[in-house]
Order: sequence, then structure tokens, then C-alpha cells
Amino acid sequence: MKVELTLVLKTTERAYGTLEAIKRAGYNATIMTTESLRHAVDYYPGEHTFINLRQLEQREAFESILGVFIVDDNRLDDLKKVIRETTKNFTDIKGFMYSRPINDFEGSI
Repeated sequence: MKVELTLVLKTTERAYGTLEAIKRAGYNATIMTTESLRHAVDYYPGEHTFINLRQLEQREAFESILGVFIVDDNRLDDLKKVIRETTKNFTDIKGFMYSRPINDFEGSI
């Protein structure tokens, strides 16, 4: 059976180190840069024609990395272990992960 693991990490240089460690362990994923709803609304309300330098400087701090991994269920614990070790159980790098079974999967990865 396949399992989906979703990983969200606050964007930092160390977060990219986590992604490198996951890749070295033999995993692949779809990775996207995301932003929280709170920051999108609080810092970019309405439509802006102009933005200020503070917004440009702080934008990276608001971004997160979203990774979607599809793995065989027997590899899930190993993937979680790599993530826990490289994030120091989400204390060194803020974020979270969750997994859920995939009932229907087609394709090749």
C-alpha cells in the first residue's frame, strides 16, 4: 500500500539541508513554496500596485516549504526518522508532518 506524507517546514537554510538529507536517503517528493493564510492576509491585504522594502525583506521569513511524499507503507517510518533527526523533532526547524494511507494509486514514481 502507498502512503502520503505531507511535510511543512518554515523556510530556513537548514530546511534545505533537511531536504538534501531526505534525498540522500533515497526519497523524492513534490516540493512547493507556500505562505500561511495569516501572513498573506496580514501583510498583503487587498491588491497592491506598490510594495515597500520591509515587505520584500520579510517575505522569505513568511514562506514555508510544502513537500508531498508518496512512499510504500513499509518505508514510512524510515522517512519520518530522517525528518525527525534533521529537524531535531521540529525544534531546530519549525514545521510539522502528517501521513495518511492512499486507497487508490495509479502512476509511476
